[in-house]
Amino acid sequence: MSVKKQKNGKWLCQIDRKGLKRVRKTFPTQREAEIFEREYVFGLKIKPVKINDPRTMIELINIWYKYHGINLARPETFKRQLLVAAEDLGNPIAHTITPELFVQYRYKLMTSDKPLTGKTINNLHGLIDAVFNRLKKLQIISYENPIAAVDKLKLDEKQMSYLSLPQIDELLESIISRCQNESTWYVANICLHTGARWGEAEKLTRKQIHNGKITYVKTKSKKVRTIPLDKNFYNEILSFVKNKQPEERVFKNCINSFRKAVGRTEIILPRGQMTHVLRHSFASHFMINDGNILTLQKILGHSDIKMTMRYAHLAPNHLSEAVTRNPFSTR
Repeated sequence: MSVKKQKNGKWLCQIDRKGLKRVRKTFPTQREAEIFEREYVFGLKIKPVKINDPRTMIELINIWYKYHGINLARPETFKRQLLVAAEDLGNPIAHTITPELFVQYRYKLMTSDKPLTGKTINNLHGLIDAVFNRLKKLQIISYENPIAAVDKLKLDEKQMSYLSLPQIDELLESIISRCQNESTWYVANICLHTGARWGEAEKLTRKQIHNGKITYVKTKSKKVRTIPLDKNFYNEILSFVKNKQPEERVFKNCINSFRKAVGRTEIILPRGQMTHVLRHSFASHFMINDGNILTLQKILGHSDIKMTMRYAHLAPNHLSEAVTRNPFSTR
């Protein structure tokens, strides 16, 4: 036994093992002596694991894309963003990337002439995280995610914009009176009726419109969802698509036409919410009209209820117990 109590009441740690430098040291307590022994013996015996993996970040991104990324909803977009980040970092040997290197890169993105938003930087951070984590899970790399210790930027929660009923009327009037692209009116209305993303509605094929419903496929969450329509609007769509073949796209690309229509109104939208405001408007009015939050989650296709909870505060009775159960409510 290396730790022994001495006559003077102190504890001696005496280590004399092959391969280690001989040591004798006393401590006031047994616990301190045993801690020193463990740290000395195991600390010296455990050698750092040498990583022998010469692959660069770009090489790993290409492997990730081949085995996983290509199956995502926007594979080419994700791959392009990752390759740009790899080039900006100097395409280092992947395992040599350090938290400090990544934080320096993040600072550069935030302070450039055209700085990225915190949300965009966090999205990129999450994407790089996902590459290393997936490759580790597939046992393609043997080391841990080198930026796992870096926390994402903390962002102020922003209230999402949505259109009031008068604003919706103003927007639809701008579309119907001035837009030459007839698809614009239908796509905007589908987003407002079903909470679809613009791309989901714009790329609908004839067979996705059936039995009074619209079925969305190839969605962001990879899940198919089917949303019913009110009878009058469904019949309007049917009259528009009656000569289309099942696999044929129903609408023309019309996002530029929509942007121009918004520009002709008095509506001012936050950056990045040009078309997404329609989805926000559907969800917001759904909750204002006392809709169920779990039903909304299914309609929007959110995999995480936290995403849907952003609209919960719009429900008529949201946190109403703050009024009925505060200290003064019983007086």
